[in-house]
Amino acid sequence: MKKLISAADIKQAKLDKKDYIVAPSKRFIITPEALDIAKNDGIRILEEAPESNTKNFSPEFIKNEIKAQLPNVDTTQSKEIENLVSKALENFSQKVPSCPRQINDDGIVLIQGSAVQLEVFDGAPGKNIGLTDVIGPEDKSNMGVGYMGWENAFFPWTLTYDEINVVLEGELHVKTASGTSIAKPGDIIFIPKGSTVEFGTPTHVRYIYITYPADWS
Repeated sequence: MKKLISAADIKQAKLDKKDYIVAPSKRFIITPEALDIAKNDGIRILEEAPESNTKNFSPEFIKNEIKAQLPNVDTTQSKEIENLVSKALENFSQKVPSCPRQINDDGIVLIQGSAVQLEVFDGAPGKNIGLTDVIGPEDKSNMGVGYMGWENAFFPWTLTYDEINVVLEGELHVKTASGTSIAKPGDIIFIPKGSTVEFGTPTHVRYIYITYPADWS
């Protein structure tokens, strides 16, 4: 029998300062009123819990989550919890996705692009360039996908893979011996494997890159 999600459940989620609730359609029925309130309050109704950001695995976060589930935690118990969490994280080697995502039972992955934080790209030392991979071999994909962005900088690169770039913001300049291609928001640039280019922008740029094969680094 399916469980009912009512308006009261959504209101409680808001009181609990949650921005989503997990209610798989196979096991839950959501009332129209609950859907309306969720929409107005910005509470998402998900098929499964999104994977957490790296910050949610900090010792402080985990310690507080454990204490919240245990009543009457005294100072000594709190210290023991902190020590156990720190020791557990020392042995925790799983790479946590750097962006919010949803994955359904069919392997469909949804990346929330507006929340992706760019990490430091070490392929261009001395330049403030950011890059974050979001899809790759760990998703059983033959393609690699990620976001990249920077301001007023250029750097050379030789591609050992095919690449497609979809510009989201600013201008992407791709210079070769035969000239410079300039892509603006909505434009796409294809760069074949083996190309030697200079990537850059005189202003700023943010774009999505798609590579084949996935393991391009």
